[in-house]
Amino acid sequence: MFIKQLIFNGPLKLRFQNIGPRYFFSKKNKIIESAEEEPILIEEKDYAELERKRNKSRLTEAHRNILLGKKPYNTPQDWFHETVKYKKRILGRYGMEALGEPAGLAWPTPEEVEDMKEYESLAHPLNIQERLQQIKEKKKMEEEALLAKQAEIEKKMATMKQLIAQVQEKIAQKQKVELEAKERRERKIEEIRRQLIAQGTMSTTKLTEAVTMAEKDEKKLKKELKKAKALEREKKIAERLLRESESNKAEEDEDETDSQQK
Repeated sequence: MFIKQLIFNGPLKLRFQNIGPRYFFSKKNKIIESAEEEPILIEEKDYAELERKRNKSRLTEAHRNILLGKKPYNTPQDWFHETVKYKKRILGRYGMEALGEPAGLAWPTPEEVEDMKEYESLAHPLNIQERLQQIKEKKKMEEEALLAKQAEIEKKMATMKQLIAQVQEKIAQKQKVELEAKERRERKIEEIRRQLIAQGTMSTTKLTEAVTMAEKDEKKLKKELKKAKALEREKKIAERLLRESESNKAEEDEDETDSQQK
């Protein structure tokens, strides 16, 4: 009983101190003692498969490469991947290492250089000095226009009080005309109302009809007066033209007589 208690109640250091040598020198983990024995190789991990499993974004390879700032495709996937335009874009975005070709393909060809020169000659025919001179002249014209505008504003500001007085006078005249028209209409309504009362036929309907008829008659009278004024104006113009034609004819006759006498 004492021996069993000593074994199971003893410290762990005493119980497990001999496990290490027995474990490492066991048959399962046998140490190679001769050259004829084959070594046990540890299986190498597939890092590509490991990276694939680590990718939890569910993005395609091309999209993931773009997200990481890499070239989308390592091999051409379509016809335009072989074009110079696409390769220029890859060179500009991802650098020479991603391009995998000499960067000289991005340089323009002699034909493209000639086309660019022709475009520049048509789009920008002036050289730098001429362009600068044109800009200076344009700036000078703008400054002169600004000065002229400022002078005009100052001139108008000098007569601002007079302009304000004229505007106020026009407004007062307009208000006076409107007030006179209103008073005239009120007098007309009062006159019609008195007439209806005198006739014994006073009512709201009768008053409204009478006022409407009076307004129509007034409009008709104004229209006739306007026509009469227009006819009178036309008559005056015709008389003036007739006098001018007669005077011109008389002058022509005098000129003709003088020429015959000579």
